[in-house]
Amino acid sequence: MPIFDFSMPDKRLISTALLIVVGAISPALGSMDSPRSSDLSASSKVMAPNFVEGREDDANVARIAFRLATAGRARCATLEPNSGLVLQHLSQFELADRAGVLATLPLDRGPGVIAVVAGGPAAKADVRPGDVLLGIDGQALPPEAGLSIPFEATRARARADAVLDRLTSAQSLTVLRNGQPKVLQITPVPACASRVHLARSNQRNAFADGQHVFLTTGAIKLLHDDDELAFLLAHEMAHNILGHAAQMRSGSVARRKEVRRLESDADRLAGDLMIDAGFDPVKGAVALERLGGMDLGLVLFAKHDSPATRIAAMRALAAQRRAP
Repeated sequence: MPIFDFSMPDKRLISTALLIVVGAISPALGSMDSPRSSDLSASSKVMAPNFVEGREDDANVARIAFRLATAGRARCATLEPNSGLVLQHLSQFELADRAGVLATLPLDRGPGVIAVVAGGPAAKADVRPGDVLLGIDGQALPPEAGLSIPFEATRARARADAVLDRLTSAQSLTVLRNGQPKVLQITPVPACASRVHLARSNQRNAFADGQHVFLTTGAIKLLHDDDELAFLLAHEMAHNILGHAAQMRSGSVARRKEVRRLESDADRLAGDLMIDAGFDPVKGAVALERLGGMDLGLVLFAKHDSPATRIAAMRALAAQRRAP
């Protein structure tokens, strides 16, 4: 399974928590390598009885993605307001699991808040994990359609993106807390436009489609610290910032040498984003030695320089940034 790659997500892969790092909507990029579906498990099948328990991975990814997207915004041509929270919609669960979810939280009335980035706009607005988002700027969210039919990734992601679109201009949120509606004032902050999705899956993968970043809990388990997770996220965000998905779709990048150039460009921007946000790109890139040791197939090594070469490039970049 390739990692740090442009791949088409399996339809079940996107049964996932949605991290609100705001960006535009785009169809997924055509596959260069197909994920294995046999390793996937829907997020609802590992849900704790309490909706917000066991969500450390979601919170960590949201925190680091928010930090990268806001600190590095000077490097991004496209900015969108970011609220710094994690939502999950009922349509993102398998059909058989929805009744159990509704027994703990009324997600048929709106998406549930899984996590809130400390110090971010949602936290300052007093949004809390366990809240249910009912409306934005005094307008109720439209009800989710198709809740009586099986999970379908395109429909679920379209619903999530539609809510994100409205959040970009939000000034107030109406949430349900302890059975009572509560209106909260919010001021999102400018950030690089990239929507980050975390899928609960044994698959070890991370990829970008031009506006979204997808990664799996299987990949996160191989990482040792925040710097390594930041490198994973920053690399995929860099692909989006640099417009690499559009280049791949246009057919202007076809040869392996050209693809490796894109990957190197993404590494360099990822290193800058990490330094801007206070992460160490050299420590982060060390994860490549561990990730490269997985049974990923030779195609991975055709698309990337060796881990040693990529780590050396991060050392050179860090030294350059430290120079007076």
